[in-house]
Amino acid sequence: MINKIKGQEDALKLLRKAIENERISQAYLFYGSDGVGKFTTALYFGMAVNCMATNELKPCGHCDSCHKFLQLEHPDFVYIFPTPNLNLSPEGEIKNSDALKMFQKYIENKVNTPWADFFFKDTIEIRKESITMLSKHFELSIHEARYRIVIVEDADMMTIATANAFLKTLEEPPERTIIILITERIQKLLPTILSRTQPIYFRPLTRSVIEEILTTEFEISAPIARTASRISAGNLKTAIRVASDSVSLSRNWAFEIFALAATKDDLGYLGLAKAYKDQQKKDQVIDLLKYIRIIASDLGALNANFEAEITNIDKIDDLKAMVENKSGIDDRLYDFLLFLEDLNRKIEGNVNLNLVMTNLYLNCKHLLNS
Repeated sequence: MINKIKGQEDALKLLRKAIENERISQAYLFYGSDGVGKFTTALYFGMAVNCMATNELKPCGHCDSCHKFLQLEHPDFVYIFPTPNLNLSPEGEIKNSDALKMFQKYIENKVNTPWADFFFKDTIEIRKESITMLSKHFELSIHEARYRIVIVEDADMMTIATANAFLKTLEEPPERTIIILITERIQKLLPTILSRTQPIYFRPLTRSVIEEILTTEFEISAPIARTASRISAGNLKTAIRVASDSVSLSRNWAFEIFALAATKDDLGYLGLAKAYKDQQKKDQVIDLLKYIRIIASDLGALNANFEAEITNIDKIDDLKAMVENKSGIDDRLYDFLLFLEDLNRKIEGNVNLNLVMTNLYLNCKHLLNS
């Protein structure tokens, strides 16, 4: 199964060698941009060291141990990730019923469609209660695995109190336990945590690798796979979302905003804002801005007669309609991109999202109309 991971040969070589030489570290740090295989590799690594197969390349993906890991329900597997306040007991029981439902939906999404973004309704972080639960788990004997596996996803989202509590776990980890931290923002982790882990870098995926995965694993047509690979910037999850219209909500949203901005349809935008009210959450608006930036660059390139540089090649007719009889978009593009960077910073600072979206629409309208 581990051969399904594409574009990360260096990382896989290190992990295979650790297994072959029986020199497995107790704590790893998988770092690199989003959507490049860090979580999948961490899960498959945990499966490999616990796989029950005797004659197959491990992990086999079929034995009882592998099956439990794939369902994220192995008794010796602990998965920690940013969540709302779960009111979590030291034994791991979620006492908040609404949070429990969202937690279960997140796990279901992670198992069945891991490339699809999942957005909690409330603010998320890795809380100290999760580390308390982990410490309690470590007091118990290993049930059936050769190694207990702990994956901490988005480890940079620990609070200071959480990070300090987790540091104690890293200083004295239990025997036969492998802890894998995953992050996109390595600079946000405490130096003391970094010093106690073995770092493994995951590089952005090339366009050719992403195209290959989309066409062979997901049976996506070649033109759409090519468009998705260009938009994704090395992120396979983004590429899969783009290639599948059913889950590419943010991209569709971005095109609708630009279409209304091109015709100065303010009333239409108010209707659009109402239709997307439920999607107007911090993480989703940040995701939306990624597509706004790409589309804006396409419009600038098209306006300057550089059609070969278009990223959204499957939407070329829509883009041409937006720039028809318009001029100067390429001249205004630089200021617009600076505006998007400033907007990103404001969103991170918890500015009012209604104001953000209104300001975004007005600036899109200014970009397209001199």
